[in-house]
Amino acid sequence: MEGKMKKLILLLLVVLLVIPIPLSAFGCTGLTDQQVVSKVVEASNNVKSLKLGMNLSENIEVAAGSQSENMTVKETGTASVNNIAKEMQMNANMEMDIPPVGKQTITMDEYLTGGFLYARTSLAGTDQWTKMKVDELQWTSENQLAQQIEFLKSATSISRLNDETINGLDCYVFQITPDMAALMKWVQSQAQSTTALKNLNPNVFKSTTLKMWMDKKSLLPQKENIFVTMEFTPADMGITTTTTAPGFDKMSMTMNGDITCSDYNVPVTITLPAAAQNAAEIPQK
Repeated sequence: MEGKMKKLILLLLVVLLVIPIPLSAFGCTGLTDQQVVSKVVEASNNVKSLKLGMNLSENIEVAAGSQSENMTVKETGTASVNNIAKEMQMNANMEMDIPPVGKQTITMDEYLTGGFLYARTSLAGTDQWTKMKVDELQWTSENQLAQQIEFLKSATSISRLNDETINGLDCYVFQITPDMAALMKWVQSQAQSTTALKNLNPNVFKSTTLKMWMDKKSLLPQKENIFVTMEFTPADMGITTTTTAPGFDKMSMTMNGDITCSDYNVPVTITLPAAAQNAAEIPQK
């Protein structure tokens, strides 16, 4: 079981990193769906820059044969986005407790600047920078505002909850159920060369709910909560035992996380670290 669990670590990372983070804005009550979407587009077009905070927790159960293991993952991170220059910077820390491997700490840094996405992942003594050229379509896949506008356009339901106060700001509170087809399209756009994600079965998402707090004055989000449950087998990810050993029979995951948004339109400058200057380039396929 231990050998199989070790193989799961990188696969698990891939799954965790593709859960979409909500970042959108819409207006007041009493509007039609189309009017809400129009306000989202208007508000997002006026956002030149912003900062994000992330605090996520995941509980995973993995079954292999007659054995099963429970894993816990905690992720924290910050990000800065410059929509005008089409640049972003993200730092994240992931703490995983995966028996029998034990506790693993992973740090991740990403810089999107100069038409390239630079990435560094530190895991089990490995620490290497890579870079990949980013085109307009890929920038859109990295642009959280643009992504969530698409989710709102195809949402299966949008409902208003009781108003709340966040950081002293009067906020509207909305709950959104995203369309699974739109969700899968986004996941696959993030897959790049990862076959397991490109072949992911949409039925693995058992429930996905987004809750958003919007400042009544600016109509911009102050906080988002995402709750996701997933269940999948190797076949759901396009993995067959004839091509590679999947290491598990079934995996179930529950994720609950908060995203905070701040410093709207405060100037953001992205500076690439010196260590990333000689990053190995990953060719596009």
